Amino acid sequence: MKSHSISIIIPTIEEESVFDLVKDLRNSLGRNIEIIIVDKSSKEYHERLFSTGAIVIRQSDRGVENAIMTGLRKASGEILASIDADGTHDISGIAKGIALIKSGKADLVLGNRMGGIEKGAMDFYIMAGNYAISRIFSQLYRARVHDVLTGLFVMRRDSFDLIRDVTPYRAGIAFFAIELARLGCKVREVDIRYYKRRYGKSKLTRSKLAYGVNVASHLLRQLRDYSPLLIFGGIGILLAVIGAVLGISVLANYLSTGIFAQTGRALVAFMLVTLGVLFVIAGLILDMLLEIEKRLSRK
Repeated sequence: MKSHSISIIIPTIEEESVFDLVKDLRNSLGRNIEIIIVDKSSKEYHERLFSTGAIVIRQSDRGVENAIMTGLRKASGEILASIDADGTHDISGIAKGIALIKSGKADLVLGNRMGGIEKGAMDFYIMAGNYAISRIFSQLYRARVHDVLTGLFVMRRDSFDLIRDVTPYRAGIAFFAIELARLGCKVREVDIRYYKRRYGKSKLTRSKLAYGVNVASHLLRQLRDYSPLLIFGGIGILLAVIGAVLGISVLANYLSTGIFAQTGRALVAFMLVTLGVLFVIAGLILDMLLEIEKRLSRK
């Protein structure tokens, strides 16, 4: 198989924008790039894809993560990329990502849409959910990421080889970011524009809410396993603060009336503060044990 410097994977289900996208990618990056379309559409649409001149693969399983992984495993490029087929992502992000990869500053580059969203291109609740999930990711892996749910990435081949045999879970491109970040790979971002869809509605993800919840659940499990102090400490501080607020209200009532008449509330406040302190201690102990395990494994 002919080797290429870059391979671009495009997952699609009946996306009309893919035909213009392939032309734009070749005009921008040169005709020598390898474009692989992984398709799960009707027979008629699938046959039309061959007119693009791209390598066309029929997807046999479900999920955009599996589609991208199928394409990546077939790719010959030294640098690997993926972009949504719907024409919403600014393709200049791929060239920016390639430059960052070649400079050695990143192993995986995500296209950050958050600073360049065309009016009406993204619903507010999706932006809010993306912000929350990206914050969790950034805290967990100490990376400055604003858009972990993007539809564009660029990756080093040797980084992909580290996760080649990992079975994808339903998290979109966040799957690749999570798996590489937990292995210590450098995850960076480049700013891109995000445009409104020109044709129809997205078919790759039926429920964006369920998709976001699924990504968050994976991140929380990672948080529990790789940074227990952050999650246990956070819960502990929250419980302690609630208990302290209740305790202060009991004390204020006693000072104003001279009568201690809120025994139940005082007991709840004491229990919450105690439980909060225990959560923080548990987080510290687990974090210390995890750090010892990491050091032993490195040796």
